[in-house]
Amino acid sequence: MFRKVALAFSFLVILSACMQNAEVTGPAATASLKNQGVTLPRVEGYKELTFRTHVILDKEKLEKTGGHPSSDNIREVVGAKCTIESAEFKATFITPAKVNVPTLKRRPTNAYIKCAAGGRSGEETLAPILNGTVVGGASAAGLLAAAITAGIAAGRDIWSFNPNHASGVSIQVE
Repeated sequence: MFRKVALAFSFLVILSACMQNAEVTGPAATASLKNQGVTLPRVEGYKELTFRTHVILDKEKLEKTGGHPSSDNIREVVGAKCTIESAEFKATFITPAKVNVPTLKRRPTNAYIKCAAGGRSGEETLAPILNGTVVGGASAAGLLAAAITAGIAAGRDIWSFNPNHASGVSIQVE
């Protein structure tokens, strides 16, 4: 009997070690736009991002890896209350969560994420990423064309926010 219980317990421990991320339940939240008259015409669509909160288990081990947490040195914190906000949009959610954030024409401001769970809190900044680039040749004509194209493309370029971690957007809480 003891062997069966010990074997079942060992199986559960091994299984839980393999399950690194909690399941995201519920529908994705959609960020609300600020200053609708200015922001709405810039919206090209929405991108779904997964947000997760983590705690570092061993800070010395983190320093040895150059500040890059390994999967065996972080643990997900479920139930953290978070806000993502930029000058263009804002959303509030509880991790783990999927959030639709807008993709915008013209470069948006950085998005700031703040999370709190119990006595722990953390912040993260996401910089917008340009989706596509304008290419010019190395010749004088190419540089002139690139300068003209850059001026025209500035209002047509599409910017979005990308995850900072393999599991989505990771916010470390301490």
